[in-house]
Amino acid sequence: MKEPHLRSWSNAGWRQVEPGGGDPAEDGLVAGTLDEQRSFGARAAVALGHVVVRETQGPHEVWAHADGRDLAITQLTPEPCRGHLLRANLGDMGFDAGAFDGDLRVRGVMARKAFSLVSVMEQEGVLNQWGHRVEEGDIVAIPPGGELDGRFQGRVAYAVVTAPWGLVMQRAEAFEWLADPCFWTEPAVYSPPPEARAACKRVLQGCSGMLRALGAGVPSGAVAFLRDELLDGVLTALAAVRVEGGRRQGVLNAARIVRGAEDFLESGGARQVVQIEDLCLALNISRRTLYRAFRDLLDISPKAYLRLKNMSAARARLLEAGVRPTTVTQVALDQGFWELGRFSGAYRAMFGESPSETLRAAQGDALRR
Repeated sequence: MKEPHLRSWSNAGWRQVEPGGGDPAEDGLVAGTLDEQRSFGARAAVALGHVVVRETQGPHEVWAHADGRDLAITQLTPEPCRGHLLRANLGDMGFDAGAFDGDLRVRGVMARKAFSLVSVMEQEGVLNQWGHRVEEGDIVAIPPGGELDGRFQGRVAYAVVTAPWGLVMQRAEAFEWLADPCFWTEPAVYSPPPEARAACKRVLQGCSGMLRALGAGVPSGAVAFLRDELLDGVLTALAAVRVEGGRRQGVLNAARIVRGAEDFLESGGARQVVQIEDLCLALNISRRTLYRAFRDLLDISPKAYLRLKNMSAARARLLEAGVRPTTVTQVALDQGFWELGRFSGAYRAMFGESPSETLRAAQGDALRR
């Protein structure tokens, strides 16, 4: 596949330039037009885009707070999980880029009605999805309603391109075996070759830098360019992967057991006291097998994970207090913490602030909107 075109911005709009130089007019391209081989077909005028850039104090701010996203995030080690986030709305496409430090169990739906392509831009530590090791430059492809399911350990920089199913399938027709709908039916991790990884990273970093430079409002011409560039950049990298190269979800036994335990914990609706024996009976496994699965995947025991999961759920609820009013006492009791003093101390040790500080900050953010 030939090297993607490069484009430059002028007052008239985006102009396409061949790698290494050249006049865009030689390709029959003028400002505001698209190469037919790279276009998405006829479409209506693209609306203005919107960009949000901010420093973050925890993983819940990075992952969970986005339209159509429903993620359960469990922080596995203490201390604040700080980072930064860029989030852009590009019409019917979205783009996230950010980084954070921490040790997190992340599971849940990335987008109910759109496809999510998650690229690991930088990695210092261990990442896994569905129990499979994920390396820097890998791409996690998740269909609409599909789950992200893994552990992020250490410093991670990432980018996420979110696009409607129809748009992904339309563009995939230009990329050989990606046109097979079977490729897109379930989540998987793909490892492009080094050259394709590097090219994809350059595209994602370039678009991220451009969005930061443009600020809150993105002109419609820039939105059209960014939509094409982002989706093409990731699909080009995916097209370089062999068909059998994807590592599908649900393969490793430890990941299946942890998922099953989480599903059992959530199936009761209201928070309840769960014994290890209850989990073993529900999953039809021995106590030893249950403990080994949690140790292999998360390096902690099932009981410790349950406490951390409840603590992280309490933080997520407090962060929503601006739109769903609550109190620290109510949140603590809902998550099974009966001793409020111990809850407050454990919460501060985990997240670097008291529950009441999280609550006040969330309420203040709501007032400023």
